[in-house]
Amino acid sequence: MDHRPFENWLLDNKPLSANEQQQLNSHLRECSSCVTLAEVDLALKSVKMAAPAAGFTDRFQARLAARKQALRRRNAWGFVLLTLCVLSFLVWIFWPVLAAGVHSPSNLLASCLALLSLLWTALQAMFHAGLVFFKVIPDFVPIFVFPVLLVIAGGWGLLWVFSLMKFAKMQQGA
Repeated sequence: MDHRPFENWLLDNKPLSANEQQQLNSHLRECSSCVTLAEVDLALKSVKMAAPAAGFTDRFQARLAARKQALRRRNAWGFVLLTLCVLSFLVWIFWPVLAAGVHSPSNLLASCLALLSLLWTALQAMFHAGLVFFKVIPDFVPIFVFPVLLVIAGGWGLLWVFSLMKFAKMQQGA
């Protein structure tokens, strides 16, 4: 026996048509499970709602504000920890370069310029060799354009991540 429409009719508290009411009454004469459900629903409807204890709303709002403050504090400390981890990783990766730069800045500058010159020469060689990807790079584009584009792309990526963090927060509380 399919109880679903009858259970829905009993629990939805919507007015029934005359035909639906007749079907429900005939079903209740045959089905003890639905009779029990109707009695429980009637008992629940007859119970008086209890009023909350005095000051409940104030305590709830204070507790909610404290939770939000704790969440903000935890997120701030997480951001600080993440920033420190990333910075320490970058220092660890670039430590030989940083140490050489502190020890002798002119040698570091000369090696950076030599590296940039080497990269530009390699790009021009690949361009002249006929690689499809590098055919779009004209000869007059300076080498510093590529790191600048990389920094801009990284900035857009960070902006995207932070905007997702900002706009995707779930609302908490009542």
